Amino acid sequence: MLFSRYLSGNMLLKTPKAVAFGVFVCASIWNNMAVAACPATRIDETVQLAQVVDGDTLRLQDGRRVRVLGINTPEVAWEGHVGQALGVEATAASRRFLPRHQKVHLVYDLDHKDRYGRMLAHVYNQRRQSLAAHLLEQGLALQVVVPPNVSEMGCLTRQEDLARRQNRGIWREKAWNLRPAAELALDQTGFSRIQGKVTKVSVLRDVWLELDGPVVVKIAQQDRQYFADDQWQSWLGKSIKVRGWLINRASEFQRKRGFKPLQMQVRHPLMLEESPGEQR
Repeated sequence: MLFSRYLSGNMLLKTPKAVAFGVFVCASIWNNMAVAACPATRIDETVQLAQVVDGDTLRLQDGRRVRVLGINTPEVAWEGHVGQALGVEATAASRRFLPRHQKVHLVYDLDHKDRYGRMLAHVYNQRRQSLAAHLLEQGLALQVVVPPNVSEMGCLTRQEDLARRQNRGIWREKAWNLRPAAELALDQTGFSRIQGKVTKVSVLRDVWLELDGPVVVKIAQQDRQYFADDQWQSWLGKSIKVRGWLINRASEFQRKRGFKPLQMQVRHPLMLEESPGEQR
């Protein structure tokens, strides 16, 4: 790389001035690499920002709400709901990245709205830097993959891996450690990272992976295309790590039929991985 020439070339290392110049070049290159993480290659719409609501939700001047694609950030407290660890920090980081009342760039994927009516978009600041990549790299978000919106998946995965290796944010926060499926209480719903042993695999139209404890993982029929054929059979008896939204589906009917009360739907292989040992 260019900076290694400046820092190791014999002629350039003979004077303090040369060393200072080399350090400047090295710092500049690393800064440019950070700026270039998942940059926008096109812009679908430029809008006026009214407010960063939380780490992954924006309100625009025209009243629309935007849910940032590719990530989920820790929740802040709202309407009686308890906030999650690092929720305040994630919101503050988004507000610094996207100052209020400035213009932001949106790039749409295949699905433009979620079930709550919010716009779904990749969000960039005026320098075309990705908000999702910025938060992932700091460990203030977790990657989520919800087909068919997968266009930035590879780049965002690299940003999360960087934060994990450097033990940043979520990856050093005990509250965000993997939660054993066998120890979950029925009121522990919402976005989670859990780990459990697959005790049963049922393949009907949907695939159901029963874990030890009160949890079942669902892979819906329309999402089976993203997984290797019958790879779920190889998970039987193994420990897996999954991330997603836990819901309590307990009802009298389901209890009588012996269904597990907590369900997590996994829509893409990046949301599930084998876990041979205790890992973060």
